[in-house]
Amino acid sequence: MSNYLRLKKMLYIVSLAAVSIVLALIEIPWPLASYLKLDFSEIAILVSLLVLGNKETVVVVIIRTIARRLFRGFDPGDVVGEMLAMFASFSIILAYNVSRKLLKINDKPLLYEVSVNGNHVGLKEMIVTSVVITLFLTVILYTVNFLIATPLYYTLPPLSLSESGNVRFTVFSFIPDSPFTYQSFFWTTFVLYTPFNIVKGILVSLVFLLLKPRMKYLEL
Repeated sequence: MSNYLRLKKMLYIVSLAAVSIVLALIEIPWPLASYLKLDFSEIAILVSLLVLGNKETVVVVIIRTIARRLFRGFDPGDVVGEMLAMFASFSIILAYNVSRKLLKINDKPLLYEVSVNGNHVGLKEMIVTSVVITLFLTVILYTVNFLIATPLYYTLPPLSLSESGNVRFTVFSFIPDSPFTYQSFFWTTFVLYTPFNIVKGILVSLVFLLLKPRMKYLEL
């Protein structure tokens, strides 16, 4: 790889990380939970997959995560949220690759090879990509929330729902020390997170797929 291409790749990695951070500032509050906010930062992650590929996109996620914590601080509750944001990004990376396999699309990243079809998006690609991304995002994020993130968040100050006052890192240590049963906690988290992740997955997928044909105009 030439030095020029390496430099170009680094510039795109930093630029897309910055775009992801800026998009994260545009937040839409979720009515069922004030601490849940819908943003479109994952669109930059999908663009990174299209332009740069998997390895570079993982670097984009890492840079974005570190930069946001440096700017916003390391409040424990925000750190839990950042952990979930990382899981969301990695879920989308996995889902995007699975959707490419299902659609039998083997295009190289645009940085290396401009698509001959101009990144045209057909109905089948739109449906499959949206469904797979939404499914992966919903299932993975709900699993992480139920098992780890929500028990941890609920036992951090100022909520501290742990009856002993101790921080709990998993649902298995949280439930015996909380007012919840496993069943009530399951349904509480299901109602809170599942509609949120479904809406986010659909919106992020559709916005990206509408932008994708215009990527051919990007100066690469």
